[in-house]
Amino acid sequence: MTVHDLFDLTGRNALVSGAGRGLGAAMSLALAAHGANVAVIDAADESTSKTVQGVRELGRDALYIEGDVTDLAACREAVDAVASGWGSLDILVNNAGIALNGPAETIAMSDVRRVFDIDLFAMLQLSQVAYDALVASGRGRVLNIASIAGLNVLHPQKHIGYNAAKAAVVMLTKTLAVEWAGTGIRVNAIAPGYMMSPAVELLKHEKPADFEAWMSMVPMGRPGEPDELGGTAVFLASDASSYVTGSVLVVDGGYTCT
Repeated sequence: MTVHDLFDLTGRNALVSGAGRGLGAAMSLALAAHGANVAVIDAADESTSKTVQGVRELGRDALYIEGDVTDLAACREAVDAVASGWGSLDILVNNAGIALNGPAETIAMSDVRRVFDIDLFAMLQLSQVAYDALVASGRGRVLNIASIAGLNVLHPQKHIGYNAAKAAVVMLTKTLAVEWAGTGIRVNAIAPGYMMSPAVELLKHEKPADFEAWMSMVPMGRPGEPDELGGTAVFLASDASSYVTGSVLVVDGGYTCT
């Protein structure tokens, strides 16, 4: 087997949440480019349809399950669609997430709960629903999208709910990795830094001073592009990372080094 073969995902089936745009779309296309069929679960959105079309243009099968990852029934539908329709579920990418800002002393608890519902609880729920299929695969891989916010406090923005939820994602990843190690499932996380997602693009124009402050804290001096997560996702989903579990791979241009 060559090094190239280790990254080959041909014949494997992936389910990606929140794949309509930005990081989720980029990772979906990277998995497909390396041979995986890709199903996405996301709200009804034209951008998600474009992701699905992009997967098909790469010569892979694609499915679009419209649904909310906080809805247990929608999670079951998505897992069943992949495992039954394609014969296996091999890769789960928990990417769906939101961020709601607010000072710690005044942020509405409803906003904090909403962030935790999507960024943490839905991640565990979808992983639980996918567990049997991932075990049956014999090569199950779970990729949780954490953030540098789970490792360092982001500032100057007020991000207590997001910071806390992403920190919990890190420990969720490590716990699942340990508890599920004997099943053949590997669980890892990616912690992106400031990536040029649609949300960051918007903030760059709305709050240019804040954006420049963020970039001044990134040793590489620039935001990451969504495509720059593709290689990391393929590595963790493939046999190239066969002895890696419970790890958090940071992709941040050096931000957390300072």
